[in-house]
Formats: sequence, structure tokens, C-alpha cells
Amino acid sequence: MPHPSIQSLPAVSTVLSPDDVAELARQYGALVYRAAYRLVGTRAAAQDVQQDLFLRLLQRPPSAVRSWPAYLTAAAVRLALNQLRSRRQWTRLVQFWSHAVSVSGSSGEEVLAADETADRFRRAVGRLKPIEAQCFALRYLHSFEIAEVATSVGISENYVSVCLHRAVKRLQDLQLGSRSPAEI
Repeated sequence: MPHPSIQSLPAVSTVLSPDDVAELARQYGALVYRAAYRLVGTRAAAQDVQQDLFLRLLQRPPSAVRSWPAYLTAAAVRLALNQLRSRRQWTRLVQFWSHAVSVSGSSGEEVLAADETADRFRRAVGRLKPIEAQCFALRYLHSFEIAEVATSVGISENYVSVCLHRAVKRLQDLQLGSRSPAEI
């Protein structure tokens, strides 16, 4: 039996079936991809945003949508911006994580320096308040979304954002400041 067009879906929808989401993906997948690509700049990242958006529609369908193209474009932009923020904040910190440093072909001195830096980073994370360290690890090391962190930790999304801001600031102060490894 052919699936009805998304145009025939009611403006107010409380449940989207997998078939409805599949139809949305067929009709508006390219629109979502282009909106994400303009921000993230790579095919893989835009595809991640596209896939994440349609999976979210399955998990938590919106309660009211007047225009699917407008809704999906706005949602793609929000997800792409979240991805950029996460990538930007992670990039600031990844230099302190030894696994991000390629050790193949590196000199012994470079490997030792990377290990020392990673150790300093781990000690710095250990100096965070427990709630900040937990939010930081879930968000940046395990790629949880803010809402998922809030649910996992049992705090509001607002407070998760505050904890993340404080954790990143504290880590930057500890790592980028003029402190010696012994002071960390």
C-alpha cells in the first residue's frame, strides 16, 4: 500500500510512524543535508547531522509542525551548530590527550612529551568538581547531547551547560596557564 504524502500529514502530529519519518527523509533529506553542510563543511559531518535528525524524529516526534521544510532546516542548523561547538571545544582540549597524538614515527622525546601532557590533562580533569568532571566526560569524551547528560546526571540542561562552561574554563586555566606540572 503506498504511503500517503507527507503533505497530507496533519500540521499537528503527536506520533510519527517509521514510515512517516522515512517519507520525510526521502522528501527533505537533501534539504537537511544542505543546511548542515553549509555549517559543518564536510560530507561526513553533514551526513551525521542528517542521520541524527531523522533518528531524533523517531525517538521524540515534535508535537506541532506547521511547515516540515522550515522545521527540518531549523533542526538541522541547531544540530550542526551543536556539532561545531562540540568540535571547537574538543579541539581546544584534544592537544592534551595523548591518544590524539600519533606516536608512530615519533621520536622518544615526542612520545614522552605527549605522555606527560596527557598525564597533566588527566590530573587537571581530576581537579574538577565531581559534577563538572562527570558532565565533561559524558559530553566530550562520550559525545552525549546536553539533554542526555542532564538525564544521566539528574540535573537540568541549563546546569549541565554551566558545568561544562566551568569545566572547560578550568581545564584551559590549568593547562594553558603558566603552571608547572607539579602545580597541577
